[in-house]
Amino acid sequence: MEKSICANRAARLLRVGVCATLLAGGSLANAVEPRLYQLNDGGAIAPHLTVEIGSDSNPLRQDAGSDGSAFIRLEPSLRYLVRQRNNSLSLQYKGEYLQYGEEFCLEARDADCPNGSPQFDKASYQDHSIGLDGFLEVSRQLRVNVDLERAIEHQPLGTGLSTNLGRLRSLNEPESYANTLVRAQVAYGAPRARGELRFSLTHRDRRFDGDDNLSEKSFQPSGTVLYRVGTKTQVFAGLRQSNVTGGNSARDISEQFAGVTVDASAITSGTFQLRNVTENFDGTRADLEFIGWDLELTWKPRRFSTFTASGGRETSRGLFNLDNANLATFRGDDIGITTTLGVDWKHFWKDRISTDVGFQLTDNEALDDSSLGILGTEADDTTVTVRFEGNYNIRRWLDVGAFVVRDIRDGQLGDRDFERTLVGLTANGTF
Repeated sequence: MEKSICANRAARLLRVGVCATLLAGGSLANAVEPRLYQLNDGGAIAPHLTVEIGSDSNPLRQDAGSDGSAFIRLEPSLRYLVRQRNNSLSLQYKGEYLQYGEEFCLEARDADCPNGSPQFDKASYQDHSIGLDGFLEVSRQLRVNVDLERAIEHQPLGTGLSTNLGRLRSLNEPESYANTLVRAQVAYGAPRARGELRFSLTHRDRRFDGDDNLSEKSFQPSGTVLYRVGTKTQVFAGLRQSNVTGGNSARDISEQFAGVTVDASAITSGTFQLRNVTENFDGTRADLEFIGWDLELTWKPRRFSTFTASGGRETSRGLFNLDNANLATFRGDDIGITTTLGVDWKHFWKDRISTDVGFQLTDNEALDDSSLGILGTEADDTTVTVRFEGNYNIRRWLDVGAFVVRDIRDGQLGDRDFERTLVGLTANGTF
C-alpha cells in the first residue's frame, strides 16, 4: 500500500510495521533478534541475516495472467552503535533482495523484456536503506534527537489505489523511488516528569526514477505537549503543518491531534491518537478534511505469549507513470482514504518452538473528484491477509521455520479481484 509522503508522522508516535510488512510481502521470520557484539573501540555491532525461499502463486497480484513462480529473498542488516553515558549514535543498513524465477512485466514491448514493458515494476526488486540516529542529552531537562535516512524503495505490484474504477490497478508505478528523510526533535522536560514539550522539524524528498511529475518534497514543523497522569499513563496533544511541493498534488496539510500512551508494567502497553486532517490542494482539486486515527497495542497475558493490535486511517495515493502514452488522459493521481487494521499473536510453546499468526484487513476507498475529468474514480478495494508461521530455534543465533500467507482482494470491479498464496521456508540468524 502506497502511503502519503506525510504518512510517517514526525513524532513517530506509532509504528504499524506488522501491517506494512504483510502487504509489502516482506520477510516473515523474525524470531532471532540482532544481538550486539562489543568491539574494542567501545562500540558494538549487530549483524542479522534472513534467508527465505518459497513459491508465490500470483506474483503480479492480478486476477489473470500471472503465473506462479519460485522466489528467494535475502534481508541483511547491520547496525553500529556507540554509547557514552546517556548519549548514543547509531549507523545502520537494511537491505531486501527479492528474485523470482521468472521476470514478470506488464505487457509485451521489446526484446529486453519479452513478457512485458521494462519501464514498469517487475516482481523482483532490491530495496536499500541507510540511516543515522543520534541522541544527545544536553541537560536533565533538554534532549535532542537527529535522524537521517536515505532509502531506495518500491511499491508492491497491484497494491494501493487506482484510477478508472481500478482498471489501471496501480501496477504502473515507476521502477523505484528514493526517499530522503532529515528530522530533528527537541524535548524539554525531565524524565518521568509530569509535563514535557516536544518540537520537531522534518524534511522529506521522494524522487521517482525518470518521472519528476511524481516526485515530491515536504517540510513539516510539529509541536506536542505531553502530560503524565499517574505513573502509567501519558496524554498528549499537538499540531503539525506540512507543505508539499512538486509532483501533481501540491498541497498544504494541517493536523490537530490528541491521544494517550499507556505503559502498564510488562503486561499492556500502547498508544492511540485521533487526528483532524485538512489537505488544501493547489489548483482546482477540492480540499479534503477527515478524521484519522492510529493504534498500536501490545498485551502480554503470559511471558511466553504476546498479542499485538495495530492500524490507522489516513490519505493514500494511487500513482502511475505519466510518460506512458496510454495513460495520457489520466493526469491526476487518485486521492483516497486507506483504513488498516491488523492483529498478531506470537506464542512460545517451548523454549525452542514458537508460532506467529497474523491477520490484516485493508480498505482502499478512492474519493471521486469530477474536477479532474477522470471518470469513475470511486474504486473501493478490500484486501484480507492471513499469515501463519512456525519457528524452531536451533541455536541462540539461528532459527529455521516455515510459513503460509494468503491474500484475497475484493475490488470494485471483477478485474481488481485476486487471490495469492505464498508458502516457503526461512532461516534467520545473528552473531
